[in-house]
Amino acid sequence: MIRVALVGIGNSASALVQALEEVKRGIEIPGILNLSIKPEDIEIVTAIDVDKRKVGKKLSEAIFSKPNVVEKYTEVNSDIIVLRGPTLDGIDDHLSKIIEESDEKPIDVYDTLRENNVDVVLNLLPVGAEKASIFYANESLRANSSFINATPTNVTEVLGSKYQDMNIPIFGDDLISQIGGTILHSGIIEFLQKRGVKVIRSYQIDIAGNTETFATLEDSKKDLKKKIKSSYISQRTNDSEIVAGTSDYVEFLGDRRVSYMVIEGEYSLGSKVRIDISMKTLDSTNAVQPLIDLIRLAKIAKDKGIGGPIPQVCGYYFKNTTKRYNNLDEAKEELMKFLDMMK
Repeated sequence: MIRVALVGIGNSASALVQALEEVKRGIEIPGILNLSIKPEDIEIVTAIDVDKRKVGKKLSEAIFSKPNVVEKYTEVNSDIIVLRGPTLDGIDDHLSKIIEESDEKPIDVYDTLRENNVDVVLNLLPVGAEKASIFYANESLRANSSFINATPTNVTEVLGSKYQDMNIPIFGDDLISQIGGTILHSGIIEFLQKRGVKVIRSYQIDIAGNTETFATLEDSKKDLKKKIKSSYISQRTNDSEIVAGTSDYVEFLGDRRVSYMVIEGEYSLGSKVRIDISMKTLDSTNAVQPLIDLIRLAKIAKDKGIGGPIPQVCGYYFKNTTKRYNNLDEAKEELMKFLDMMK
């Protein structure tokens, strides 16, 4: 059994909790790794948030409370009560427009993690909650729990060496969706280059109606996401002009994300090629498969005494990492070699 603490009961948490409920009923999740620990072995044992519409509620209710917009796919059986965590920088002036801060006294996070024997802490806070993300990573380390950072905050850079010294895994930063705009964009560029096409320039814009997209509208956060996405895609090519980022929040889209990509290149005799793509996905369910993999990998690595930001894991599942692979095939190959080594 893997005992998991959820930090941030937003849309991704809602999708994950529902998926784990489905797994227990025998429904398979496409794309997950075949590991010794199965998805049905994952158990959410504590949940933390700051919104008064979630704090004090059962997790089964809180995952459908505003401002969450994820569809209800299944009935969730969970009597876990959502606890009130410290706010720190989790709610700025921008996010205060959609998040209603709880008046309850914050819990002692370290004590909560220890009392619940938490194996893995999963950080699903909004983009920009940098102090809060670092705080939870420190508390996780103190409690001897592995840490997964789905946010862009550079937690692995700040605390990676400390986790390595303690032989505790820490994975991050900025989760890659199972099939999102950034990973598809990268894959198309790789394909074109394998066929000898010189990619000249490319851009990508993403639009959605969930909390994460709303948070990204604030200029500094938008610039951060733009920098990380553009840098990740630029890894695939040496001299192309790449721009990628979130452009707008459209409330009625809810959890639907619309990604637009334009790629321009040249091939024989200077001939031009332009590819225009519009992709529509559900944003939060895109996090389910990688999170289920990462939770299990964190437990397996910790049991084997492998700590720190494991490059083969971080390089495959995250955008903002110190280890950068040249292409998706190389990243997957290195991950599989690591998994073979751990058997």
